[in-house]
Amino acid sequence: MRFMKFVVPIGFFLFLIAIGYSETDVQKGASIAKAADDLPIFGDVRAYLYLRIYDKNGTIKFNKKMIMASHSENIGTPDEIQKFIGYFQEPADDVGNSMLYINYKNNPSEKYIYLKSIRKIKKVTGSDKSLSFFGSDFTNSDAGKPDYFEWIYRYLGEKQVAFKGKMIDCYAVEYMPKTEQIKRDHGYGKKILYYEKNSYLTMKEEFFDDNMNKVKELYLESFITRNNVKGNQVYYITGLEMKNLKTGTKTRMLMKDFLFEKNANVRPDIFNLQYLTRKWW
Repeated sequence: MRFMKFVVPIGFFLFLIAIGYSETDVQKGASIAKAADDLPIFGDVRAYLYLRIYDKNGTIKFNKKMIMASHSENIGTPDEIQKFIGYFQEPADDVGNSMLYINYKNNPSEKYIYLKSIRKIKKVTGSDKSLSFFGSDFTNSDAGKPDYFEWIYRYLGEKQVAFKGKMIDCYAVEYMPKTEQIKRDHGYGKKILYYEKNSYLTMKEEFFDDNMNKVKELYLESFITRNNVKGNQVYYITGLEMKNLKTGTKTRMLMKDFLFEKNANVRPDIFNLQYLTRKWW
């Protein structure tokens, strides 16, 4: 009897500890988003990026082609840096326009755009992030990787997303801007991202305005898998479709003709402002 009297309080105490340390929706949402943010990346990539912009009737208005390259340093560490540079080659009106994005693991990203019409390099800051990315349904913010520390996360449960005729099991995570300034800069009251449960690949993204009305939807169209320089498997997105629910327009972002790692032959010195107006390919 003495033994039983001792066991019951200990068991109850352990139960209280388990409850106290159970993961909240906020903690789980943050851990899922962090796992997605920490997915393996390539050291070097070279490819062609195509923007196909459709009107509300589904007719292509613009076909744009960009040559792009990326270079990453300190992969898998807190000092990881991922750099992107791109130069438009089609159509003629866009030839000469270019962009440079630098994503830091634990610091705000840097984004620059060169517009040949004004012959000026412009740093993308503040409300510039919510402007259209070269006339597409993507904004300058959408076109880059989100800064992990700008958002408050909440796990919404398991959902299914359609992909190539199949229903994919996903984790749904709500992204809320940490500050009013971040909300104004990005132009979204919140976002919801749907991550495939095993790979943490983003299958779908929903965008909401200040009034929490859904205004855009982003869908994964295609991806490939390859090993990076460290031998880790990388899930690399090759096709996205952004639908604007307010205007009825949409944009497809497609990547083709890939070269990876050593085959990409990417020079690490080209990822600076002077190469926005100089040939590097």
